[in-house]
Amino acid sequence: MTWTPIWALPNINLDEAVESEFFALVPNNDKRVRSIKREQPEFRKFAARFTDTFKNRITPSLILRRVDTPERLLTGEAAASFRDLLVASMVPYAQARNIIYNNAHDRIGYSSFFWVYPWMTDRNYEYISAITPTMLAVHEAQAFKGQSSPDLSPATAIRSDFDEPLLQELLRRWDARYNVDEPSWKNVALFRSLNMANQASLFPGGVDATIHDFGRIAGLWIASFEILVHPGGNGQANLTKVLELLERVPWLDKRCGHRRYEVRIGRQTARKNLACWFYRELYGCRNDFLHGNPVDTASLKIRQSGRGLILFGAILYRLGLTSFLDLSLKEEPPPLTETEAIAEYISNNWSFKKPQRAAEEALLLARVSKEEQRRRRDARIQQARLRSRQISQV
Repeated sequence: MTWTPIWALPNINLDEAVESEFFALVPNNDKRVRSIKREQPEFRKFAARFTDTFKNRITPSLILRRVDTPERLLTGEAAASFRDLLVASMVPYAQARNIIYNNAHDRIGYSSFFWVYPWMTDRNYEYISAITPTMLAVHEAQAFKGQSSPDLSPATAIRSDFDEPLLQELLRRWDARYNVDEPSWKNVALFRSLNMANQASLFPGGVDATIHDFGRIAGLWIASFEILVHPGGNGQANLTKVLELLERVPWLDKRCGHRRYEVRIGRQTARKNLACWFYRELYGCRNDFLHGNPVDTASLKIRQSGRGLILFGAILYRLGLTSFLDLSLKEEPPPLTETEAIAEYISNNWSFKKPQRAAEEALLLARVSKEEQRRRRDARIQQARLRSRQISQV
């Protein structure tokens, strides 16, 4: 047995493993999990005793760690950062598609789905244990009754739901952050920011949610950006530095990069791009809620469209990561004479840019109401039908 389970995630039903050299998020039927179940009866009992609120059986996904993982990676922070990068690689992409298609379907748009269950079998597979800031406990797997989060319906995550270019770059950065003696400040800041973004991506609240829960989320998103741009040492992270980060995004849709929006910075205003304008709106929302200024539901909405500010936080963060990580396809195109290689390059280029394109398309809708979005969609459908009829008559 070369892998060991460390965390169970009962809110996600995964179809295919996502893994690095030392950690892996895997479905319950993964061959490594099946092997552990055969060898360890206590773990087999534990994994089989999860249900939803109504006692319907569910199979949790699991985070595994390689048995021969170096000691410096045997920390809760390293494991949590692996989870955080998974969140960043799924939630913004899901939120962007939710906005573009004006639906949610079964997309995992909140990090709450990545909630880690507090109980797991111990290292010797003799008991199950829970170690949290408020509890240190041991029990028997036979008595265990695990549940998914009662405020969520367990969701299915397929491999294509992940923002693959971002995922692969973050996996590389995770290794450069944790599997080295002296990580760079930039990589330290990155994973501190990803942890904050994980908290910002949580479902804002349950049946008792108020506008203040949403205002707190705005504060967490601003903190995620400010941690990301902090230069280290005695340097400062502020509004100007975040705006500089967002101005360096390599836009695919040039409309996003046009400096046509007035943005207030202190007592002055300057023309910036759409991402900068939106960040300033989110920044103002954060200030109102966290500084105790008068607020109401309108404080959480984009005045030009009536859309919720918070829904775009994850999307803006993905665009910030594009800039911070210099996330661009580094592969050089092959000679035009190599037809198959050119075709593969075009396909790879399209796949690489797909999540970025989705983020930009969603951002462009921030100032467009849902009603206007539907009108535009209906107009495109009518035009397509008209063209189809014209072609059929030729």
